[in-house]
Amino acid sequence: MIGSAAHNYALALSQIPGLDLKTVEEELHLVRNALREDDRFAIFLASPRISTAAKKKALTAMLSGKVQKAVLNLCLILTEKRKTVLLSAIFIAYRKVLDGILGRTYIDVTVAKEIAPGGIDEELKQAIVKKVDSNRPAFGLVAGKALQYDVSVKLNPELLAGVRVRVADYIFDGTVMRNLIHWHDVAIAHPIDVAKAIAE
Repeated sequence: MIGSAAHNYALALSQIPGLDLKTVEEELHLVRNALREDDRFAIFLASPRISTAAKKKALTAMLSGKVQKAVLNLCLILTEKRKTVLLSAIFIAYRKVLDGILGRTYIDVTVAKEIAPGGIDEELKQAIVKKVDSNRPAFGLVAGKALQYDVSVKLNPELLAGVRVRVADYIFDGTVMRNLIHWHDVAIAHPIDVAKAIAE
């Protein structure tokens, strides 16, 4: 129920004409973090003893000039309906909606050891992006749509000498770095079920 309501609010926000959608993402993140970090203000908004008018006045004072009008209005509506608890879920849902609009695709790379500052060098990062983009069906990605790839890297010494790449719900393993060039065959022939990979 919460997920559905959050998605509906997020979708409605994304459809407002003239809105800077990327800035909305940043502003929702700001509001969510503000409520997470200020326990007293979060309690203030949740308290049934405090009038809605007082809550809306405090929110307006806090957010005016810091967020777009649509984001402020969303916060005021949630306050009026006593649903400010949804803000965190709305932020997450909005990111997913925006990912779809912008074609943002997250590539999570895990390596056994740091190859360069940041985990891997730019050459390898671009090689991974190129392999993912040229083998979209193997990674569950739609063809014919412009995608923006966001690559993150983490270390896992248990991999010993390999590279593991996760795109959405698809995980593919390469046993040694040089085998990356043959990734097409590996990706097509050996998809790894997500649940199985996590269990292992």
